[in-house]
Amino acid sequence: MIDHEFFISAFMNPKQEKIIQFARVDPNYTSGRPRLIFDGESTVSGKAYPYLSSYTPQPNDRVMVVKGVVVGKIV
Repeated sequence: MIDHEFFISAFMNPKQEKIIQFARVDPNYTSGRPRLIFDGESTVSGKAYPYLSSYTPQPNDRVMVVKGVVVGKIV
């Protein structure tokens, strides 16, 4: 059984990494791993991000990124 201390420690972030981020898929996206425009930024990322197989990227989709992986569209 998972106790509360294990649960809390799983979400502690001593390095202050951005675990969850929000972004928009590049408006020029056509296929493959999408490049993203993160909230608060105006330029497209240099990195193309992996995504879950249950999500199909589309240009301008608003997405949630968890630890560097696009997990899906925010509706």
